[in-house]
Amino acid sequence: GSKWHTNVAFAAHFAITDVDEDNFIFFQRYSRGDGRLAGANVTKVWLDDWVLVMDDDQWQISVSEGDLALNLSLKQIKPVLLNGDAGLSRKSEKPGNASYYYAITRMESSGTLRIGDEQYTLSGLTWLDREWGTSALSADQQGWDWFALHLSDGSDLMFYNLRNEDGSRHPYSAGSWVDRNGIKTALEDDDVEIETIGIWESPLGGTYPSGWKIYIKNKGLELEVAPMIKSQELNVTPRYWEGAVTVTGTRNSTPINGSGYVELTGYAK
Repeated sequence: GSKWHTNVAFAAHFAITDVDEDNFIFFQRYSRGDGRLAGANVTKVWLDDWVLVMDDDQWQISVSEGDLALNLSLKQIKPVLLNGDAGLSRKSEKPGNASYYYAITRMESSGTLRIGDEQYTLSGLTWLDREWGTSALSADQQGWDWFALHLSDGSDLMFYNLRNEDGSRHPYSAGSWVDRNGIKTALEDDDVEIETIGIWESPLGGTYPSGWKIYIKNKGLELEVAPMIKSQELNVTPRYWEGAVTVTGTRNSTPINGSGYVELTGYAK
């Protein structure tokens, strides 16, 4: 009979990568999802005073923790991308191991970041990704390596490398390549070759890949992806690595570069 009774919980993570100082700062919050402390509707997601809100084609992000505060305004500049089969992203052959999955790969972004007494003016690009479903991985899958990359020719690349328990790639690994005009090409497992070229040993235990070469023959892409700093691990529940990366390489033998984010799960015990 309690007004606080709910079967929903919300978790949120806020992280900043300080490349110049080789520093990674992160925070985690949990809360009941009864609508007072945390909740979500069609246009807004919030956890205490951490808020993401949408108004027409404009999005606002407001988060603060201690002497850090981030405020961003985001404007969609590419159409919504439906990953998988019209938005249904299957993770294995078993029913239920799937999610609905969309992205807005490019959002023009501006705002401010306050660190202590210093305030910085921001501008750049944001990638919005959303998945939801009743299940994800099957029992024999260990985790994933997820890449989201903005390339300098105006194209965007997303690929999730699903891993089996023995570390091999699962055949349901897949992704999307989006050209500068927002036209999608679906990528299957055998379209993308990924070679790990470095590792990072977490002081908390676990070995992560740290640097990759990515080859996509049907797009003429040869890319090298490197973490901006190696130690971008979030010691939360569950513990995982997610951080900013740089991209160099070629497309059809023409130099290309970029930046993005990589998420690595299932490496920490």
